[in-house]
Amino acid sequence: MGRFLAFLLGAAGALIGSQGPGFTLQYMQNLQGRIDELRPIVEQYDVNVAAHGYSRAQAIAECEDAAQLLDALCDGYETTVGRFDLLTAHLSELEAAGEFVRPLVLAQSHKRDIVLSVYEQFEPALPVTTAGGAYAAGGFALLWGGGSFLFGLIGAVAGGGRRYA
Repeated sequence: MGRFLAFLLGAAGALIGSQGPGFTLQYMQNLQGRIDELRPIVEQYDVNVAAHGYSRAQAIAECEDAAQLLDALCDGYETTVGRFDLLTAHLSELEAAGEFVRPLVLAQSHKRDIVLSVYEQFEPALPVTTAGGAYAAGGFALLWGGGSFLFGLIGAVAGGGRRYA
């Protein structure tokens, strides 16, 4: 019975693991869309501050001393530019990772709001890529191996080991 349950866990692991590359791709597409939305805003900010002889870094530094209305405007500027820079760096990190490593990089450095957005729209699919197959095999091995060990341990502790006559 334990071997059968371990196999079922392995099959579940294969199904779950195989979705990693596809989910990561959708995450990157969502991330790219957010960057594309912010790009024209940040570019317009850059044009506006450059018209007054400032670089982006100089404008943000000057915002540190802003008060009242200017402080409120600077908050929006700093937040938008900061988010753009953060998301752009995050996408670069994911793009630099190989297709087999990318889901692991995403697991370590994901942005929660984007994960939730992708999860709402994500539909599992059969893995037809090499990376999808590799993650399916890894998920199977991890859960099957863990299940086999656990059920073997339980069987040994409970005295349910094989008895030979």
